[in-house]
Amino acid sequence: MKWIRLVYRNKRRKVLLLLAGLLLSTHPVVAKLAVDFNPNLDFSKFKTFAFIGGVEQLVRMQLNPDQLNNQIHRAVTRELTSKGLREVKPDESPDLVVRYWVNSEKDFNVAANTNWGVYGPYYGYHWGFVYYSMDTYTTHLGTLGIELIQDKARDLAWRMFVSVKITNSNPDKIWKTADSNIKNAFGRYPPSPKDIDAKKQQWAKEDAEKKSSQPQ
Repeated sequence: MKWIRLVYRNKRRKVLLLLAGLLLSTHPVVAKLAVDFNPNLDFSKFKTFAFIGGVEQLVRMQLNPDQLNNQIHRAVTRELTSKGLREVKPDESPDLVVRYWVNSEKDFNVAANTNWGVYGPYYGYHWGFVYYSMDTYTTHLGTLGIELIQDKARDLAWRMFVSVKITNSNPDKIWKTADSNIKNAFGRYPPSPKDIDAKKQQWAKEDAEKKSSQPQ
């Protein structure tokens, strides 16, 4: 009987150790982050920016749009000013305007049924690749996009995407995750020479594929 109790205790100890190991090795939900940009631009020429707000589709997210707008504004200002850019008002001819969009729906489509104002949605040809690669079938997905648009040319210069499975409805925790990813994305602004070279090769490949698919 004593031997049976000893075996039971050993088995119980192994089970507890196994459970502890599983808990300790469980990884947190990892965000999916991507950066896209026009490799033919000289980003050193951009000296000023203006924040023009964004579009929110906050289905099932307990976030205040006004508060979110202010948080994103502060985060982008923090990142761009640390890169040497200066914020100005939208009517002061900025080099770049900053626009964002945020969505919390499954199977999102940011280009559909949305008023993007004087700047287009920029989801065609080269600019569509990274966006569509972010698509996912996660049950509840939070998605944030921040775009830097050339004001005079009305053309997209740089953008970030981040999508993450939302596991709670705490606004502070949701924003903490978003802000962390904003920092990570802007860590790649301006694009490095290596990133620029890789992007040029990608665009050249896409151009060649498009040309070869066209009827002669």
